[in-house]
Amino acid sequence: MYGICLRYAKNRDDADDIFQQGFYLVYKNIDQLKNNDALSGWIKRIFVNSAIEFNRKINQMIVVEDNEMNLQDSLIDVNQALSNLAVDELTKLIQQLPKGCRKVFNLYMIEGLSHKEIAEKLNISESTSKSQLYEARNTLKKKIINRTGIEKKVSH
Repeated sequence: MYGICLRYAKNRDDADDIFQQGFYLVYKNIDQLKNNDALSGWIKRIFVNSAIEFNRKINQMIVVEDNEMNLQDSLIDVNQALSNLAVDELTKLIQQLPKGCRKVFNLYMIEGLSHKEIAEKLNISESTSKSQLYEARNTLKKKIINRTGIEKKVSH
């Protein structure tokens, strides 16, 4: 659960706060759990919601606008770069994303929510969710490239 907190937080102190709030809510609401087999999913959902609420309270989401949504995909072998990164390094890179991008990235890529579900959960439009994810992916891609130095050459 702490890994979830780290992905949504800007730093370890914020992750600690989210973690503490998450366990408080689990303890407070354990009587609402109907199916003991669903415990891990139920706890995970509480932690994700705690992280989102924590971020919502701190700041309003900053919408990242990108007028060049159709940029050509970069010439990077991202899979190769990712394999060179440790999980801790990747978590740190995700933490460096702008808050809106970080929330959408986590909800879409990690939690598997659709843009429609994200829009409803964060009270934003689907297109904002899509642009936030686009920006998050591009930002992470650049950070991974800078960290690993792996690049492919293009032949035209």
